Amino acid sequence: MVRAFLFALLLNVILFSIFSSPANADVLFEGYSKILSGDQHIGYIVSRYEFDQKKKQFISTYFLKTGKGPSEVSESLHAIADSELAPISYEYTTLANKEAKTVDAKFKGSSMSAVITNAGKVQKIEKKIPKGTFLSTFLVYLMLKSQEGLQAETKYEYQAIAEEDGGIYKGQALVGKEEEFNGFKAFKVLNTFKDLKFLSYINGQGEVLGTSALGQGIKTELVSNQNEALAGQTTSNMILKTLFGAVPLGEKNLVAQSLKNKKPGK
Repeated sequence: MVRAFLFALLLNVILFSIFSSPANADVLFEGYSKILSGDQHIGYIVSRYEFDQKKKQFISTYFLKTGKGPSEVSESLHAIADSELAPISYEYTTLANKEAKTVDAKFKGSSMSAVITNAGKVQKIEKKIPKGTFLSTFLVYLMLKSQEGLQAETKYEYQAIAEEDGGIYKGQALVGKEEEFNGFKAFKVLNTFKDLKFLSYINGQGEVLGTSALGQGIKTELVSNQNEALAGQTTSNMILKTLFGAVPLGEKNLVAQSLKNKKPGK
């Protein structure tokens, strides 16, 4: 019942984005991650980043799910930014305890217009966006495009829009030395945003190999395929097709490619 409701909600909120998504966008990253609470596997994330060469736009899409039954929580995002990562639009949806929240935001120049629907209540937001503000989902690409690039012992001060509420918050990303994470080289990054601190392990191509929410015991790990990310978790291919256009294979990342290259005959 919950999954059916979520599918209908996603269909209504994101349908425009799917049909307007470019067919010629280059996939920069696509992968599945498992979500862990301590040692317990509680959910998964599937994420894709693209760049539309024709429109010169970055696109971020993800779907997250944790829990089962009454405790099930689902979340999705479809966001678009220009080549300099200035926001263009995004649609955010979450469903928890059978209550839905959506944020539909559009940007024009330095202005943002958003409609937030939460448990049936509608709120409209109009606000000015300070220069340099971006959607938080694109943080890694902002770091890659910065003058310093993604390198050890650097600090990035920024302000970004939190897609879940449309608010603008200051943040800081501290990049440590490159170290090993699950057998791969990655920079250890301490990010502070919305008074929350979490570690990210990011390789030189900007692929997030894992995260850890400090003080919460919640971690994510990029895995090689959908089956490993789900591991008994339920999913709906209809939801994934609605959001991504097709069920993602999750092969456009270092972890998946490394396993593929290890197969006999490769």
